[in-house]
Amino acid sequence: MKRQEIDRSRLKVTSRHQIAQLRAQRERERELRQVRKLVRLYRRARVVALVMIIPVAVVVGFLRAYGVLPPLVP
Repeated sequence: MKRQEIDRSRLKVTSRHQIAQLRAQRERERELRQVRKLVRLYRRARVVALVMIIPVAVVVGFLRAYGVLPPLVP
């Protein structure tokens, strides 16, 4: 393999500084994965809440129309 073709990312890391940098990078990546997971969870919860509002509003409207629930404006 020629010198230009060496894959630098596969070389063994030996210096303590490089090891510390890699550990810090992995920690940041781990934190970002956790943040992305929470973002997906909140997005899913928000979508479910928005989807559930529509049927609940329809049911409440029918109940108000049939007199089961009191009207909004007396």
